[in-house]
Parts: sequence; C-alpha cells; structure tokens
Amino acid sequence: MKLEEITRIPRVLGAGLATDDGFIVESQFTVGYDAEKSAAMAAQIIRVTMQSLTTKNASVVLYTRNSVFFIKKVEEGVFFVICQRDANLGLIKIKVDRIT
Repeated sequence: MKLEEITRIPRVLGAGLATDDGFIVESQFTVGYDAEKSAAMAAQIIRVTMQSLTTKNASVVLYTRNSVFFIKKVEEGVFFVICQRDANLGLIKIKVDRIT
C-alpha cells in the first residue's frame, strides 16, 4: 500500500514506515508534524507492546485528546498513521489492517 492512499483520507495528518529502531524509511506528513518523532514513538510503543504480550506481531490504536495514532508491526519495520479524532477511523483501520 502506498502512503498516498492513506494520507489522502480527510483529516489524516501523516503516515510513515520506520525501522524497528524508529528511523524513518518513508513518510508523508502535513506541515507542523514531526515524522521522526512520530516514528521513534511508534517503534517504542510496538516494542514495549510486543515484549509485554510476548508476541511477534502487534497493532496498537492510541487515542489522545486531539488525535488517534495507529501503529502496526510489519515485516519491514513499523507502519504508523496519525489522524484527527474526527477522521474516518473505520476506513483508516481497514487500510492499516490490510498492510502486511
């Protein structure tokens, strides 16, 4: 799946692929959002989740006051999407779930 497919969805602020260590491989973000910080945070959240649950793969949906953070462990690293809370979360989740 291409990043543009997700970032075209209204109210998606950005999406990216990071290494397991949190370094950006590819990203597409709107102005004002830090892709590197988001990648590092996504990698850390997935790492802790996988260690805690003793699993090889994991997906996390993190809700904050203003945004929603989708994170998924994929073969190439960690895929992540940040969107506003009023975005079409169901559509975004479907797109994220299709990523392998």
